Amino acid sequence: MHTLDMIVCPLCAYRDEATLSPCEDKTTDEENTLALKSASASFDGFDYTRFEQFFAPKLDAISRELGVTGDVHIKKGIPLGAGLGGSSAAIVAVIRAAEQYLASKGENHSPSTEFLLSLGSDVPCMYAGVPCRVQGVGEIVTPLKEQTMPAMSVVIPACSSDSAACYALYDELLAKNAIPHRDNIPASVDEALTLLRNDLTLPATILEPKIARLLDELRKEHKSAIMSGSGSAIVVFL
Repeated sequence: MHTLDMIVCPLCAYRDEATLSPCEDKTTDEENTLALKSASASFDGFDYTRFEQFFAPKLDAISRELGVTGDVHIKKGIPLGAGLGGSSAAIVAVIRAAEQYLASKGENHSPSTEFLLSLGSDVPCMYAGVPCRVQGVGEIVTPLKEQTMPAMSVVIPACSSDSAACYALYDELLAKNAIPHRDNIPASVDEALTLLRNDLTLPATILEPKIARLLDELRKEHKSAIMSGSGSAIVVFL
């Protein structure tokens, strides 16, 4: 786990949706869980088998925490490997669907930050669903109220970025002083837009030169552009 300090903002252009078909008649321990019954994506290159292997233990944990069982259907609109929180968004979509089901039965259950963090470092801030500052290893989420969001668009290259490899190379570059230790950390959307910095850009572009080429091209055409997360998506401010 890495210590984070970042500004995270919702992007309405992309979203994941989850549908829950609850099981009210639990007769065996095997049925006492959530099962992924279908998953489709609006983008190319979606690997269902890999997604299912990743998602199954997350569904088991959600089932145990919320006490909900049944079948889950996912419609993914957020590409994976783009640095847009695609995996975490799918997890949060399932939690929201389970919460809606429980609310329809007159039950309310808000998952703890500790539980959300156990599902992924991005899950607590994705669950918050508002502009926020994220610190710690993802557990400290401070909503940023009354933040003015700039006009933006997102360009996603025909390549993905491996987050684990990106963070590993970041550690290596940091140890070699190839990446400077920084103290001026933005605490608001405006400050983040002024600095326009992503410390994972160098390792991500070393690992995938296509991101570097796209970033250079977009910066020539637009006033400002920055890589999102660990890549590969580039956010362009209009």
